[in-house]
Amino acid sequence: MRQILLLSVNGFTLQRFLLMTCLWVCFFATADETNPILTARSWLTLVDNGEYIKSWEQTDPLFKAKTPQRKWLKALDYARVPLGRVMSRTYFSTSEYSSLSGLPDGEYLVIKFKTEFINQDSAMETISLSKNNGQWQPLGYFIN
Repeated sequence: MRQILLLSVNGFTLQRFLLMTCLWVCFFATADETNPILTARSWLTLVDNGEYIKSWEQTDPLFKAKTPQRKWLKALDYARVPLGRVMSRTYFSTSEYSSLSGLPDGEYLVIKFKTEFINQDSAMETISLSKNNGQWQPLGYFIN
């Protein structure tokens, strides 16, 4: 039988050190890529659960300035409620922009999800995010 020599200091082997290092590198390498998508997903969950006021509160100040809370609630009642419960939602794409029509230059992402609702078999949800004080915040939401 072959024996593998492992460097060990106080029970901490080189093998464990390498494994932990790889995990940390993988985590930090993907954190920036997944954070906006996770932000979009968690915000969409608020909308899915009918927490429309919370969803409005988490939007970018530019969105709040252009869309008063009452208008946002009416828009979701009109466009989102008839679709019913989400059956599935799959990430589709992300596009980066430094400017969007009618908005100041900045960092913007447009994230798309293929979504199946109980009352609509296939839809494309598009959520725009803007980077504000280092945080991604929803700036727009469309369902096609």
